[in-house]
Amino acid sequence: MAKDIGEFIQEIRKDKGLTQKELAEQVGISDKTISKWENGNSIPDTSMLLPLCRSLDITVNELLSCEKISPENYPVKAEENIMYLIKENEITKKSTILARAGGIITVCIALVLTEILYAGISFPLQNYFDLQSLILVTLLELGIILTTGARTKEKFLHAISKTIIPVGATVALIYAISSFSQLEDYSTICTYVSVFCAILLYSVIVKTVVEIITLAKE
Repeated sequence: MAKDIGEFIQEIRKDKGLTQKELAEQVGISDKTISKWENGNSIPDTSMLLPLCRSLDITVNELLSCEKISPENYPVKAEENIMYLIKENEITKKSTILARAGGIITVCIALVLTEILYAGISFPLQNYFDLQSLILVTLLELGIILTTGARTKEKFLHAISKTIIPVGATVALIYAISSFSQLEDYSTICTYVSVFCAILLYSVIVKTVVEIITLAKE
């Protein structure tokens, strides 16, 4: 289905004398996305159907049918496409529910680990690399992203970029409260501060890498 739609988009685009970049500008997306559609690697999101069809001067029914439709065949094709959209919507809902359920479970595991890892903390690793916090940041971030229902790579990266700093700051705060409340030897305070800063650094590094990957795709 994706390949057929992609070939049809390419055919109509060329008939109208549009480049991928020109079509992308009209629809409000990147030409990389148009290329993915035409290569059959993905299909347009439902929110893109109307803008895309307006730019190509076709109907949504024709786009989903991958052909120009004569008036007499229009009702039949419309019914087929409605059934297709209903089926796709059911699949999307199920995958979103599963993703959110997985996210909630992951967040719960992370919260339990918070108590296990930090309740009896006595001293951070001597090399200032706190693996416990890194695991906690990863679990919380994964849980939050799954909870949002992000399914595509683009949405996944976008979610990471938006949430990783707050997650890192939250874990750093938990670490600070847990550590300094049990601090007895003030000569080790620099080590605790270093680990606190390292947790924030994890988040900044991840956000930077994600933004570089996102820019490279545009």
